[in-house]
Amino acid sequence: MNKLEVKNLCKIFGEHPNRALALLKSGVGKDEILKRTGQTVGVYDCSFSVNAGEIFVIMGLSGSGKSTLVRMLNRLINPTDGEIYVNGTEITSLNNKSLRHIRRKEISMVFQSFALMPH
Repeated sequence: MNKLEVKNLCKIFGEHPNRALALLKSGVGKDEILKRTGQTVGVYDCSFSVNAGEIFVIMGLSGSGKSTLVRMLNRLINPTDGEIYVNGTEITSLNNKSLRHIRRKEISMVFQSFALMPH
């Protein structure tokens, strides 16, 4: 079983994300969606799995959606669409109590500023 599995994860920022999601699924690009709807596509159709003991790196240019993706993995940001499984438990629909348990026992995050050295 995968420790973490992500299926078709998507995050759209704005007041009408479902309008933008429909456009994305029909093949309209991010820039055109922003122009037409005012919605910003943060992450679209991201899928991967991480096995126990595996080292997995999320790497990309500034503004490419890395932080948004990581914040969705522990539900600091709720995804617009898609599924996230932590040790087989689908977490996008968990209530706050169950989510706290998952965060305490199964998944965690260290913010970048904590690990940076002062210059």
